[in-house]
Amino acid sequence: MSAQVMTPPLEPSCPDCHAGIGHVHLEGCDVARCLATGLQRLGHDETCQCPQDTWSGLWPGEAECIEFGWVYGPGLPDLNRLMTTATWDPVTHRWTVEGKPR
Repeated sequence: MSAQVMTPPLEPSCPDCHAGIGHVHLEGCDVARCLATGLQRLGHDETCQCPQDTWSGLWPGEAECIEFGWVYGPGLPDLNRLMTTATWDPVTHRWTVEGKPR
């Protein structure tokens, strides 16, 4: 029997820029991601033409950690494992792992 990981409740607004769910992060937000690389948007290449990131209600990468089973416990995604093991897909704007179905 496999353990089921519970998805944490959505945060109604970004903890840094206070953008609401589905709204674009404000310029200079520490939480916003570059959708071309998956890395922090703050300080990314100014010539990057990636679309702006929107707040989903979850910390960036948290949904993928839950999907892949990479969590320490409720509300504790293993973001270090995500960054070192997964690959950013600039088309789907999400982290992927070979052999792990979406």
